[in-house]
Amino acid sequence: MARLSRDCKRRGFTLIELLVVIAIIAVLLGLLLPAVQKVREAAARAKCLNNLKQLGLALHGFHDVHGKLPPGQVKDALPEWGVPVAGLNHGWAPFILPYIEEQNLYSTYHWDLFSADQANQPLMSHPLKLFQCPSSPEQDRYYTAPPFSPAPDGKKAACGDYAPTWGVNPILATMGLIGPAAEYEGVLVPEQWTRLIQITDGTANTIMITEDAGRPALWQAGRRVAGSAQAVKGGAWAGPNNGFIVDGSTPDGTSSPGPCPMNCTNDGEIYSFHPAGANAVFADGHVQFLKASISIRTLTALATRAGDEVVGGNDY
Repeated sequence: MARLSRDCKRRGFTLIELLVVIAIIAVLLGLLLPAVQKVREAAARAKCLNNLKQLGLALHGFHDVHGKLPPGQVKDALPEWGVPVAGLNHGWAPFILPYIEEQNLYSTYHWDLFSADQANQPLMSHPLKLFQCPSSPEQDRYYTAPPFSPAPDGKKAACGDYAPTWGVNPILATMGLIGPAAEYEGVLVPEQWTRLIQITDGTANTIMITEDAGRPALWQAGRRVAGSAQAVKGGAWAGPNNGFIVDGSTPDGTSSPGPCPMNCTNDGEIYSFHPAGANAVFADGHVQFLKASISIRTLTALATRAGDEVVGGNDY
């Protein structure tokens, strides 16, 4: 009896029992992880929407003060803003820094110098979380290709995930992918100051800023293209090329123009790392998740400010 009692005390898990426990844990983890991932993505998508909301409010704050929205790009001289000659190449984002509580950063910027000048590195190389979507796989990315270069002077440009739609490529109408529009310009247009009154398609029906995430690496249909770390221009949040003309692309993202409206390529198109869509802030300040099932026809209608297209609320 004593020996039997000692044997019972020594008895542990058998290999089969241990395997059964491991299998049960694996099943539970398999059930739990997707739920955790969904919660994380929902939180990231909400944060991304809030980022765009803040950028939209900043643009409206700028409009309230100056009576117009900033240009999407400045390559010509702009004496009223201290840009003396053409070719200094400034982006839209520095204009709104005072309206997102970044006055100190704004004060370091020299409008009278080339945006990639060494003197503008305090701003250009400064990553801002407000311009970064939490769902993007790499945070605090940098553009280091020309005119920025890590050597010999160590210049670089901090990247972001948001960009204005400058307009729509009219060739899409020629191809029959969209209907003809009265005009093809967007809200933040290069070299132009847009007043809200000029958005005759309706501010609630016109995209102002949307996602073009993951730059400067090239992404196509959910896959990062190998060896493309610096392949896509325009990734710098404060850079002059941080905007794009909507072209659409082929579904695999390898060529443009095409019928795919979003999430097929981040090379100058709407692209996000959210499942089934992308976030956008509209000209009236409201933010919305655009479903990837949207047609290229509807998307381009939302990208023009005065195209006279008819868009139904159920279309997106």
